Amino acid sequence: MVTVDSVHAKTVDALVAYLTDCQFSESQLNVGNLVMAVEAVYEPHPRFWRDLNLMCVFDAVARVFPDWTPSGRNAPRRATSLMRELEEVLKLNAFDEANAEMLGSLPKHKRPEDRLSAADWICAEYRRKGQTTELLFAQMDGKRCGEAALEVLRCIENARAGKPFERIGTAVARWYRESVLQRRMENITS
Repeated sequence: MVTVDSVHAKTVDALVAYLTDCQFSESQLNVGNLVMAVEAVYEPHPRFWRDLNLMCVFDAVARVFPDWTPSGRNAPRRATSLMRELEEVLKLNAFDEANAEMLGSLPKHKRPEDRLSAADWICAEYRRKGQTTELLFAQMDGKRCGEAALEVLRCIENARAGKPFERIGTAVARWYRESVLQRRMENITS
């Protein structure tokens, strides 16, 4: 039997390290800090977001905060709400990644190059395939799906070519971690 730990052990370990390095307390467990944690461990490969699931985050948080209860009959409302919000973020990132994969299947000379034409192409594909739910989701937030898909595609293609390219969220999350670690070192040496 394959478990979350065996499939995603590296990701869970990286999440634990991030939460620990950033010295988050249990009271600081909020959707923003958990999104930063998953952004910090992001790896630009084609299925990162679609393979990352909420259980990985549960496992990491439980390792750092063993008494924290994310779900179940006796779960605090805050924890349940937090995980629901995080699940929505993970689904959005997975959707962006799937859209990037669709764009990446096109020959480079036929790919949309700007966010609006990318969003229009993605919507047209969902319309053509009769995927109404995905089409409605793609049309939300001013068709932000085009910009997000292009960003994910750039990350993946640059990683394949050995060129660095980080998502803005990933860069911010890594900067935050480095800032906390630097402050900690300054406090130790002073």
